[in-house]
Amino acid sequence: MNQKLTLVLNSGSSSIKFKIFTKDLKVVASGIMEKIGLPGSFVDFILDKTKKHSTINLENHEAAIKQLFLLLNKAGINFENITKIGHRVVHGGEKFIKPTLVDRKVLRELKRYNKLAPLHNPKNIAGIEACMNILPQAKNYAVFDTAFHSTLPDYAYLYPLPAKIYHKYHIRRYGFHGISHQYVAEESARILKKTKPNLIVCHLGSGDSITAIKEGKSVDTSMGFTPLEGLMMSTRTGDMDPALGMFLHHEGMNQTKIQHLFNSESGLLGVSGLKDMRDVMIANGYKIPGYQSSVKFTAENKKWARIALQMFVYRVRKYIGAYSLILGHVDALVFTAGIGERNQDVRNLITKGLKFKKLVIPTNEELMIAKLIA
Repeated sequence: MNQKLTLVLNSGSSSIKFKIFTKDLKVVASGIMEKIGLPGSFVDFILDKTKKHSTINLENHEAAIKQLFLLLNKAGINFENITKIGHRVVHGGEKFIKPTLVDRKVLRELKRYNKLAPLHNPKNIAGIEACMNILPQAKNYAVFDTAFHSTLPDYAYLYPLPAKIYHKYHIRRYGFHGISHQYVAEESARILKKTKPNLIVCHLGSGDSITAIKEGKSVDTSMGFTPLEGLMMSTRTGDMDPALGMFLHHEGMNQTKIQHLFNSESGLLGVSGLKDMRDVMIANGYKIPGYQSSVKFTAENKKWARIALQMFVYRVRKYIGAYSLILGHVDALVFTAGIGERNQDVRNLITKGLKFKKLVIPTNEELMIAKLIA
């Protein structure tokens, strides 16, 4: 295979999703590398619709990407034909609002945003650095989750803080999951046969966000300055009284612990002790086809799982109600990501009594990235 190829990487904290596209955006190969830096790391590699599972030691992101190129070579794909590499980067701040060719200077600037998305950006950047070191002839592009939301009006993105605080620290609503929201918005427009539809897009997975899209553009979104704001998530709090952090600090909890509490110990996990929505649903008496929970549910588990599910659904419905008022007319309410795509019972609870047209569209961030850098 001697044609020019585009590699798209979606680097997470301990995983890398990848897809390789031809110039006309056909998928040549895809897969995921899991448990990077952890025991039991492995690669699932799909080529010609055949999936191969390999247990491989992946001590860090650079080692994982080296292994990826070795796998490509063994599969008959010459990685020297990869001329472009697209990377999902979660936070681009106010500066990076379109796909950006990355050099060492841009890389230094991107690292400034690590503290705003500490769970995501450092790993995204590690993927870029690894590719720059291993495949220096390829052009690396950063595509930002925040970019799609750069169309928010000032009255939607500003917080009611003194203007000097905004100017000094650039504290504002940035929004996230933008690549997913953009892909789903474009697919919705195609399905609805409407060039610039009004949509409410619900990206519901382990991280959750809702975006109001007016005439094809993002005008409001639930995540804010960081991916912590908005909906109740798998382990994140979502919307909360900001004084709670100050209160806990006053009570003796340090900043690192508070950050970990809000990001990694809260949400579904914090309320119910279960971070997987499938387990929450089973505890509530629902059946999940093909999934067997390993949790032994007590009466107390079930009580808090019921409350957690009610909280999750309630908060999603609150945002849908607010955004429907902002948009005036809604062409479709669209669901995507793991829970949004695959959990019909959750969708039914959310949409009970709602008269909007409903769409379920699997997201494809890698394809969206490939399109944006084509």
